[in-house]
Amino acid sequence: MSDTYYLFKSDLPKKRWVMVMPSHKHLHHFGSQLRNYVEMHNKNSKHYIPDHKERFKIRNAYLRRHARNPKGRHSPSIMSDLINWDAPTYEQGIKAYENKFNVKVIFKNRKITEADKKKLLG
Repeated sequence: MSDTYYLFKSDLPKKRWVMVMPSHKHLHHFGSQLRNYVEMHNKNSKHYIPDHKERFKIRNAYLRRHARNPKGRHSPSIMSDLINWDAPTYEQGIKAYENKFNVKVIFKNRKITEADKKKLLG
């Protein structure tokens, strides 16, 4: 792995996640608070959909709608595609992002703080 990034819950009300990239001295907020593929798989989520075919249909529609968005490692679109929409768990989506871009993502399953930003971004 060539680089280490940190994934936190976003402190912006309309975004789900923030990817902190210390070596690049910046961060990217991504993913809406609306449903996503992971939430549709989680039986405890208000967005749970029991029918696998329906979940897959919604997933494919999302991916088609966003297919033309930039897809580089810094693109919020690819982060959302892989982490929120590629697999049934966030951990599997994070692994897909790591494999695609040869990075290590440390998942901090909590809201980012100003102290976190200062510590990681300087």
